[in-house]
Amino acid sequence: MKAFILSLKTKICADDTFPAIRNAAEILKRDMAERLTGSGPENMIRVELDTGMAAETYRAEVKSDEIRLTCGDDLGAVYALLSVSERLLKVRPLDWWMETKPVRCQTVETPCGEWRSPAYRVRYRSWFINDEVLFTGWHAEENQRAEVWKRVFETILRCGGNMVIPGTDREYDGVILNSMALDMGLWITQHHSEILGSRMFGRVYPDLTPSYTLYPEKYEGLWQEAIDRYAGRRVVWCIGFRGQGDHAFWDDDDAGFDTDAKRGAFISAVMRRQMEMTLAKDPGACFSTNLYGELMVLYRQGYLKVPENVIKIWGDNGFSRMVSRRQGNLNPRADAMPGEQETGRNGIYYHVSFYDLQAANHITMLQVPPRMVAEELSRILERKADTLWNINVGSMKPHMFMLEIVSRMWRDGACNVQETAREFAEAYYGCAEAAPVLTEYADAAVRYGPNPDDLAGDQYYHWPLRAMARALLRGETDRPVDSMRWAAGDRPFQEQIRAFAAVLKPGIQSWEKYLRLCRHTEEGMTEENTLKLQQTMELYGLIHAEGCRSFYAFCQACMHSLNGNDLQAYLWTDSALQATLRVLQKMDALSGRFAHLYDNDCFTGVRVTAEVLTGVRAWMRIRGDCEQLYDWEKKYLIPVGETRVTLQSHRTQQLSDEELCRRLRGLITPEEVIQ
Repeated sequence: MKAFILSLKTKICADDTFPAIRNAAEILKRDMAERLTGSGPENMIRVELDTGMAAETYRAEVKSDEIRLTCGDDLGAVYALLSVSERLLKVRPLDWWMETKPVRCQTVETPCGEWRSPAYRVRYRSWFINDEVLFTGWHAEENQRAEVWKRVFETILRCGGNMVIPGTDREYDGVILNSMALDMGLWITQHHSEILGSRMFGRVYPDLTPSYTLYPEKYEGLWQEAIDRYAGRRVVWCIGFRGQGDHAFWDDDDAGFDTDAKRGAFISAVMRRQMEMTLAKDPGACFSTNLYGELMVLYRQGYLKVPENVIKIWGDNGFSRMVSRRQGNLNPRADAMPGEQETGRNGIYYHVSFYDLQAANHITMLQVPPRMVAEELSRILERKADTLWNINVGSMKPHMFMLEIVSRMWRDGACNVQETAREFAEAYYGCAEAAPVLTEYADAAVRYGPNPDDLAGDQYYHWPLRAMARALLRGETDRPVDSMRWAAGDRPFQEQIRAFAAVLKPGIQSWEKYLRLCRHTEEGMTEENTLKLQQTMELYGLIHAEGCRSFYAFCQACMHSLNGNDLQAYLWTDSALQATLRVLQKMDALSGRFAHLYDNDCFTGVRVTAEVLTGVRAWMRIRGDCEQLYDWEKKYLIPVGETRVTLQSHRTQQLSDEELCRRLRGLITPEEVIQ
């Protein structure tokens, strides 16, 4: 049987009046140029639209002189063209993010036959590029930023996604990114704070009280502006009503909304008005609403009435479980899954990256076992929450393996985690034996609570530490630190310190064990793949290991300080600082495409923690050393005879904190006052 030979002479024939098809054709041409070196017979990849086929579907027929891609619509054509890239050129969905170098060859031969588009288990498959702060420091120039966002949208499509929320609360960029996503064939939707994709009231009218009861015409003007911009496009319109941020509207406007019944009735009426306005301009509009936070409570109570044709989006807690999220010190863990008797269409808002200023993961991979993620997503499908999946992916790069699991789940409705790990390791690290590095990562996580998902992400080592430092320096040690009660209980400050230390100490050992696994795995890998593992999974393990070590050391420092042992407190604080600096050194040493990725780490704030610890260390020396800041140096570092004979208090410039600590480390044994 003759075969089709893909070469640099292969032409792509497609209707480029469709922006999405034009973009996808350019992607395939780029992939061909990067991987092919030779010329073959003159042949063609032909794209044809057939409105008799379902939207987003395609059929590929391979003949010796042509690959014919028959597609239901332009998005189906996008998937078809990308399938040629994946099947024939072996371009995998996450290659760009995993810095996989193209394997070059002269031509590619593929036998005659056909393949078809997969049948996806989930209808709308969306990524929410949320809290994408790492993008800011990584690429600041406009042309570089545009390239990154194009790659984001391309990757969604390669992973089988068909929808995106491009960024958080962006005005100028938001319009540009929405247009870019639409032009590439994606649907767009909105999150729970940007209703209908409109600009936020508080930004447009900063001097006015954000109140719909006071300014209905201004709110509706903003909604109409968004409706006019996107009507008739691929949009799932998000309706609902919340405050100017991640809180209830009555925090901004308490005009008589003093009962849940009144609040629910008001939001229900606002939602009907939003639908009325949208349908007037976009008669075929599709709607969703997020049952998030207070809205889920009102819905469960029966006060919030959601129209039957609106997709209800249920939210997880940020740690992979479909229960209500912890808010400050309140963690009711109310069920957030559609009940077995739930009617209508349902979906989920699910995090692989999260930000809660407490224990979430933002600069490292999700610390929850992958099998738990797959099991929860399976449970979600059993409850028929399969209309829309909105996956919060943060700044994307640290979350690749979890995105692989999610993409298999939304396509097949199932995922064998062990098999997926082996295939991921083989594809992106060139070594299937690296699979345990992916699956055993979560086994090392610090467990801070009784629930299976009470596992510490990277923020756990930094936000509570800084809260503890603030309380110590302000002398607020006679009472519990309120912001630490969620993890350490409503107990005296000293007992809160002990509670954290008890959790952190075993974490040092478990994460060191994980790092040994990484380094052992690297022994059998190529130099290129070793570097790749070091700059991803090993780096994430290091952030956790040194985070545990730093926070544990600072717990010791605080207790010594409270006991009046300032020198021990000083040296333990220095130990905490050195552990944090080791993390920063590795984060700053990233090379290749993702050099500078962590320059704008403002949500976990490793650099801020280093600055705080530097300040606390200086404060402890000022408090514990003499006025001349020389007694510790004189007592431990100057020969006894010299200290007895000289008449001056000192004859050389005082040592810096960095140098003093370095010299004292080998002379003074650290005392673990917390056992």
